[in-house]
Order: sequence, then structure tokens, then C-alpha cells
Amino acid sequence: MKLKDYVIIGVIVLVISAFYIWVTYFGPESGSIAYVYQDNDIVIEINFEDDSFVLYPQSVDINYPQQTTPVEGEGGDVAFIILGAYVHDGEQTKVYIEIDWDKKAIRIQKDETPRQIGVRRNWYDGTGLPAISLPSKVFIVFKAADDDGIDGVV
Repeated sequence: MKLKDYVIIGVIVLVISAFYIWVTYFGPESGSIAYVYQDNDIVIEINFEDDSFVLYPQSVDINYPQQTTPVEGEGGDVAFIILGAYVHDGEQTKVYIEIDWDKKAIRIQKDETPRQIGVRRNWYDGTGLPAISLPSKVFIVFKAADDDGIDGVV
């Protein structure tokens, strides 16, 4: 390789590094309120500013979501069980959601779907790709407390 090749590679690495730093530190901030959706219905609303949550009964069974104990030693402070859309042996499967107030993060701790894609996402704090369990139709979205749902300026 010639000196010109090293210069080109160095410039490319420098540009990519600068872009990564810019997106990481100056990109959009994560929201302070997380919404857990099941089939386009909000089932849990978590406010990380005051460490509170609101449970909304699911349309398929008003007994869900249910509060449960989190897995010990993994950082979760509060845990919930909701019913997912995935059906196994004639019954809707359960999805376990955990909240960590210290990290201001939420995760799908366990679900009863075959590939466990939503569980592999682990703790989600609003940055990066969202936590989704597609077979259960469960997803988690963060929004800012002052978000009024309008995308543009009028």
C-alpha cells in the first residue's frame, strides 16, 4: 500500500469517528416517559422523572397487566406481566416487563415466543433501536414529558 492509501483510510476512519461522536453526544435525547404497547394499546405508562407508573387494563383480559417480583440480581425494581398476542397451546402467552429506576431503563425480561428476539434487546433507555417482541405484538416507546405528538412546526 502506498502513503495515499493510508491517508484515505485515515480520513475515512476520522470522518466515521466524528460522526459517531456527534450522534452519540449531540443526537436527540431519550424521553423520560416510556409506553408499553400491546397490539397498539397502551398497557403500561412509566414516568422516570418521578419513578411512577400507570397500568391500563388490557382489552383481552382486564386482570392484566399484573405486578410481579423482578428477577433478583439483574437490576429490576418493578416487574409486570402482560398478555401477548402469540398463542401457544390455545392460550395467549405472557410477556414479562421489568423496570430499573436507577438506569431509567425498561426491558422485556421474558416472553414465551420461540425466538426471544425482544428479550435479547435487554435494557432499553430510549436510545437506539426499541424493544420489540413481534410475535407478542409488544413494543416499548420513549417520549419526552413535553411531547405533544406534533412532528413539525406550524
